[in-house]
Amino acid sequence: MKSIRDENCRTELIGRINNLTTDAKPAWGKMSVEQMLSHLVQSHEMPFASSVPDTSNWMSRNVIKTLVVYLLPVPKGVPTPAELNQQEKGRPPQGIDMDKAMAIEWINKLGTIPADHDCLAHPFFGKLSAKQWALLAHKHIDHHLRQFGA
Repeated sequence: MKSIRDENCRTELIGRINNLTTDAKPAWGKMSVEQMLSHLVQSHEMPFASSVPDTSNWMSRNVIKTLVVYLLPVPKGVPTPAELNQQEKGRPPQGIDMDKAMAIEWINKLGTIPADHDCLAHPFFGKLSAKQWALLAHKHIDHHLRQFGA
């Protein structure tokens, strides 16, 4: 499974991020490329800083988490919580160059933390290990880069 704990996977994702331009159009969804990058920055702060309320339940913590982290690709069209939606209450974009740099910084930070790092819980999936966060991050980043043809 691809993970941002793998340096080659990080390098590949970072190259794809660096290839994004402001005129990239989404193949699905409503976000602009700037909003998507801001969404990635905010999403990858979550293992370290809580910014989204816990909406998890038994099913999301015990069944859906396993499916999404280990088995299924991130589906298109899943509703994003308002706090992570850059068209609602999410982190405002700071400019494509700034958000590219910050997304890359967070990829490297999350990808290199010790495996036993005590990460904060995910607001939908509950407690995730550093390894699980890294698997989920790779899937999430890849999903949005494919959304913009990168």
